[in-house]
Amino acid sequence: MALVMALGCVGNAFAAESGLVGYVNVERVFRNYPDIQATMSVINLERQKAENEFKAKAPNLDDKGKRELGEKLAAQVDKKEASLLNPIRSAIRKAIGEVAKLHGITSVVDAGAMVFGGYDLTEEVMAHVAKDK
Repeated sequence: MALVMALGCVGNAFAAESGLVGYVNVERVFRNYPDIQATMSVINLERQKAENEFKAKAPNLDDKGKRELGEKLAAQVDKKEASLLNPIRSAIRKAIGEVAKLHGITSVVDAGAMVFGGYDLTEEVMAHVAKDK
């Protein structure tokens, strides 16, 4: 057991000293985030409500009025979307930082940016997010 612990510490020290870069498939983590389907349903419902409101009010408006209504409704949907998704994005960023720190990794990029090498943290980040939720 002591040998396993020692090797784990050496591995973390090596990662920190070698400048090992971690990578995470952030899109995959996001898609697998607990309750993301319910959150996306709320956002889609909000979009549908805005679209229905626009369809109901637009026939009585001139082009300028339609544009202003469209901008107002889009801003409302964007605000709702941000209020629901920003906490999720923050939780994912926090989990990435905590998992990277456990491995002594100071730099993490999105998996799509990694061309060669690196250390895949995706599974651990997903597990960490699920545990914290």
